[in-house]
Amino acid sequence: MLKEAPKYKEGDTIFWYCDEDQRVHHAKVLFVNYALFGSHCVDINYEVLDECNGPAVTRFIDESDAQDRD
Repeated sequence: MLKEAPKYKEGDTIFWYCDEDQRVHHAKVLFVNYALFGSHCVDINYEVLDECNGPAVTRFIDESDAQDRD
């Protein structure tokens, strides 16, 4: 059973800082991914489509990096 709920859901807009271009990016969450480590630790990341320095690519934003706004 999942013990930790994600902060965001599919369709929410999240913001994160991109180290590649030193800017804050934003995108809508396409999928919420869960990885269970042991019986109590859950790693959550958000799958988004982002255009950073070129064509749109799928990125996985860790929950600790996702913010409500820039």
